[in-house]
Amino acid sequence: MYLEIDPDALTDDAMLDLVHGIGGNHPMTNAWGQDTVTSPGHDWLMDLISADGHLKELSKTRHVLNGEQLIQPDAFGSGWVRLAPDPVLETLTTVYAVLVALFQETEIGQHYRPSPYADRFLRAFASCAYLHEAAFYCPPTMSRDDAEEVVMELNQRLGAWYHALSKPDFAYECRRNQRNSQNNYKRLWNVIHSLFSRYSCLQVIRLDLAYSEMDGPGINYDTARHHRETLCRRFHDSSLFEHLVGYSWKLEWRPKKGFHYHWLFFFDGHQVREDIKLAQQIGELWSRSITGSQGVYYNCNSRPNSYKHSAVGKIWYHDHTKKEGLDHIARYQTKVDDYAVMAVQGRLFQSSAVSQLSGGPSLGRPRESESAFSSLPF
Repeated sequence: MYLEIDPDALTDDAMLDLVHGIGGNHPMTNAWGQDTVTSPGHDWLMDLISADGHLKELSKTRHVLNGEQLIQPDAFGSGWVRLAPDPVLETLTTVYAVLVALFQETEIGQHYRPSPYADRFLRAFASCAYLHEAAFYCPPTMSRDDAEEVVMELNQRLGAWYHALSKPDFAYECRRNQRNSQNNYKRLWNVIHSLFSRYSCLQVIRLDLAYSEMDGPGINYDTARHHRETLCRRFHDSSLFEHLVGYSWKLEWRPKKGFHYHWLFFFDGHQVREDIKLAQQIGELWSRSITGSQGVYYNCNSRPNSYKHSAVGKIWYHDHTKKEGLDHIARYQTKVDDYAVMAVQGRLFQSSAVSQLSGGPSLGRPRESESAFSSLPF
């Protein structure tokens, strides 16, 4: 199914809202009571993302617990006390419930990965008896002496977590995704450069392949990967890809939309002329045949001038402007997607191999203006 939309007036997320805007909604809430539009299979991922956001906010404030305000009588005249509601304590309790249940008490966590913030939180708080009882049962009553010890223990664990966030290994892990993004960007530009070294003209097709709003939230990673692998197998047996010379894809995930792919296809420009029609045919192949009508697509080639950096359709090796546009697309396609990093254990980006020049003399007229592109990253 193809959707006609105006990409120039939309942000990337707003465009996805329209690309997926088919079918009904499934209103749900996560552990914080926030409304979501998901299937039950994505509840835990929503909670994991929310927990990570709360941990990042807590890491910025570095708040600790105030025992004098926290410790309150359980009832008037009672010798027992309990810890009163408190924003920091509520954050610790809710995050503990999500992370411990996800990664220690169920098998759900095998499908996701803890962020560096969540990993250090589990190291600091996983064995905390008070949070376990408060999170999975109810906040316990206790003597004042025991309550003071609990507050002291929680602050010590908080201090240990804050300290862990200042260590070099934490910073190294946080930068890992950025390093992967930079490596993917270099790889993609090597592919593009090698293709222009071999083909004087490329026909570039940009497609967003996704799922309908009704089906998207229920599509898990294994299903999305199967659909992508099925599409790749068609490269070898479908006439649509007879002149395909290179490609790249990036997998993303959004809470309301689920998984979706951003694709770049590079065809021999001397053999392929009708890029809009070919993009539509590939989109229909995805929508109807590969995904069984669960899929939707957006044909970026249908409105090439709607983008600030137009780099689709026919691009000659000497077209400096469109090559700059390709650079912007390459940066976008390889930037970090924090959601997908947590949602996926497998590959998030891939490109075809670097094209190798065949032996023998090059055909066509000599290229006289290569030096004009020295500012580009190839």
